[in-house]
Amino acid sequence: MSHTSRALIIEPASEVRAMLARGLLEAGVGEVDYAARTGDAYGKLKQTPYDIVLCEYDLGQSFDGLHFFEACQTQQLLKPSCVFMIVTGERRLAQVMSAAELTPDAYLLKPFSGSDLLDRLARAMARKRQLRAIDDASRAGDYLAAIAACNTELSSATPAERPDLLRHKGRLLGLLGEHALARDFYREQLADGDWPWAQMGLARSLFELKQYDEARLLFERVRAEHELVMDAYDGLARTLAAQGDGEAAQAVLEQAVTRSPLVARRQRARGRLALRNGALDVAQAALSQAVQLNRGSFWRDPALYGELARVQLAQGDIGGARRTAAQLMHDFRGDEVGQAVAEMIEGASFMLAGEKDKARKLITGAATRLGARDDAPAGALLEAAQACVMLGDGGDAEKLVRRALSSRHDDVEIVAGVEALYAGMGRPEAGAALIQEAARDILELNNDAVRAAQEGDLRGAAERFIVALDRLPGNVGVLLNAANALLSCVNRTGWDANYMQIAQTALQRAQRIEPGNGRARQLQDVWLRTKRRFGIDAAQGDEP
Repeated sequence: MSHTSRALIIEPASEVRAMLARGLLEAGVGEVDYAARTGDAYGKLKQTPYDIVLCEYDLGQSFDGLHFFEACQTQQLLKPSCVFMIVTGERRLAQVMSAAELTPDAYLLKPFSGSDLLDRLARAMARKRQLRAIDDASRAGDYLAAIAACNTELSSATPAERPDLLRHKGRLLGLLGEHALARDFYREQLADGDWPWAQMGLARSLFELKQYDEARLLFERVRAEHELVMDAYDGLARTLAAQGDGEAAQAVLEQAVTRSPLVARRQRARGRLALRNGALDVAQAALSQAVQLNRGSFWRDPALYGELARVQLAQGDIGGARRTAAQLMHDFRGDEVGQAVAEMIEGASFMLAGEKDKARKLITGAATRLGARDDAPAGALLEAAQACVMLGDGGDAEKLVRRALSSRHDDVEIVAGVEALYAGMGRPEAGAALIQEAARDILELNNDAVRAAQEGDLRGAAERFIVALDRLPGNVGVLLNAANALLSCVNRTGWDANYMQIAQTALQRAQRIEPGNGRARQLQDVWLRTKRRFGIDAAQGDEP
């Protein structure tokens, strides 16, 4: 191992940190850094391209090691050659890792010796060399090149090497949004072997394709055979909720949190379901836990605080809702969306206290500011709609709901939120009509532009998507389709600085809304290669 290599140890216990450091230094690692908390670890990973990361599985009041690894991968914090190893005393963790679609490079069981550490590291680094071309392309955002590299490696891989390569390929297809191709790919793998990771990958693909019955059966199978694979519980709950069985979905998550309670998205899903099922005490406890866990994560969402406050107000706990608003303002200082949601919580609490004038001033002001933002998150828009309904402003609520649906018409949680809002108003049919109308409008806009492209009218397709961007500025699908059409037009018909600027703006907005979207990263790579093709460096002007 190179004496210039650098490692990060993420471990709350100082004595374990010291033991791991001795092993790494004896193995020839040049420098070792430490982090006792995930927040410190995120900061170090953003600043330093580590060669090795050793992470404790049980991280206390935060993500476990597997969720931390997934977060690092999503945010591209690990360089391609980095070896990420989980350290744990849980011997059944190997079962979890065998079923996961995204896995660390190795795990080290406690108690361990220095030779155990060296052996695990050596084997992980050997595998990493095989995957380097795939990882390099993935990190650059060129997922098509990464899939091609997978195929190249598979052509000469040994039987022992194939599962890792196949797992990578399936994940890349999912990142690109190619869910039908991913579905067919995973089915091919399951014809050759009963891989739990392939079952999970197939279930996720089927869910995205809205083939819920088969997805449910697969999630149930993995859960029954691998009880520690928490993603199977989460996927099953999402599927049951999408099928309209909220009580069964909540029951699945109740089982999940007895095994793994310290995951923000799981507690949030549990709280939302409990609220819709009328179990306010469960909803309050789950959403309170989610808020605390969410505070240190990458994906902080102010709408979560709004959801908790709605439950507190439904319980008559005005003081609790105001404390939630105060915490939101503290946690999102300088964030306009966070401040707007906090004002809506305060307004709703004034409304419940009978101070309607104060309530109206706060809610209408915050809702107006949110509605004026092109990139307003759909969840925040729905919270604004809920507050407007409290005021009796059904028209304003509908405008906000339309905005939310125009951004996320295919998001099962947003759709469920709209359904719950209108069911609470006694107008479920109105909510269903809005959902159908939003899906139809977006489909028509996309199809019109796609038809133009298929007929060879690339400029016409690009112009149609520019119009769609004006109408649907927060819809990730439209943003990415527009960027793709604009880039295709430039590459086929010649340089157009305006089209390139619009494409870049669309990609930047899509990545703000969905930081982990694989197709957005792929198109960003296409954008950069297009500039290079026309001889334009990122630091230069727009003239070829």
